[in-house]
Amino acid sequence: MIAVDVNNVAELHDAGYRVLNEGLGREAARAFLNLSFGGTGNYTEEKKLFPPMTDAEHEEMMAAIIADAKTKGEA
Repeated sequence: MIAVDVNNVAELHDAGYRVLNEGLGREAARAFLNLSFGGTGNYTEEKKLFPPMTDAEHEEMMAAIIADAKTKGEA
């Protein structure tokens, strides 16, 4: 279990994304987040504006999240 300060929005966001990503995988986590946060517009067209995250980008993001967790004593 990860100890998270629920009053720290950035910490809660990072921990939540880390858990989703590890549990679902990056593409499923992204799809879940897109489903969870309703919006407006045309998803089919707008998704073309943001290419999928590369494996290198994903690894870099996860390394930063893990390093931050280690700094805070959560990993």
